[in-house]
Amino acid sequence: MKRIFPSEMNLDPIDFYDQIRTPHIDRPWLLLNMITSIDGSTHISGTSGGLGGPADQKVLGTLRSFADVILVGSGTVHAENYRTPHAPGGESGKRRIEREQDQLPRLAVVSGSGNLDPEIPMFDQDELEGAKPLIYTSKNGNKNLPENFGEKAEIVTLGAGPVDLSFVLTDLFDRGAKVVLAEGGPSLNHQLVEAKLVDELCLTISPLLVGGESSGIINGPLFSYPHQFQLNGLATEDKFLFCRYLSK
Repeated sequence: MKRIFPSEMNLDPIDFYDQIRTPHIDRPWLLLNMITSIDGSTHISGTSGGLGGPADQKVLGTLRSFADVILVGSGTVHAENYRTPHAPGGESGKRRIEREQDQLPRLAVVSGSGNLDPEIPMFDQDELEGAKPLIYTSKNGNKNLPENFGEKAEIVTLGAGPVDLSFVLTDLFDRGAKVVLAEGGPSLNHQLVEAKLVDELCLTISPLLVGGESSGIINGPLFSYPHQFQLNGLATEDKFLFCRYLSK
């Protein structure tokens, strides 16, 4: 990977993305990671995999190595056929140990409706290496969850309305999470940004033009006001552009 801002240097992704991420008084540091095509599409035929490549996958693994929890929306969990994360190896795993983190991050899913398929890979107990996934849902969503779902995941039931993401992050903080990595989708991203919960945005720009109709990395009503981020780092590898932004 070649860093081109703030100065030019060849370095490993772990060194490009490694930085001090200090949690807040009552919630973790929230890092949002997304990939988009040149024309702003976040998927090809429903999944982001077609936009990526080896360089992007290495960055994804690197960012996951910093996280105590991976936060994702239920739509993305199904579209991407999510699996439980594996423990990072090499330098990423070594630094994780130095940061005194658990061996691997825990998955947390936001699903207000409770419409979750218990047969997708992330709920396969034979694949599970760490703690069960966390499911944040509403009272009505809890009623929609399949019978005996508590055997596959830890369910946190909130109020009757939409899931309060501020409460989700506070709960994760109380569980010991210092860094949370959000991986979308666009609707969850919109809620996180509007609630002023995003501290860092890592955006990968794929060298592809996709066309068609896509929601982009944010999907929702116009923000109450534009949210400003500051470019903190810029790098390139295999024609991909990797951008790091910090919230101002």
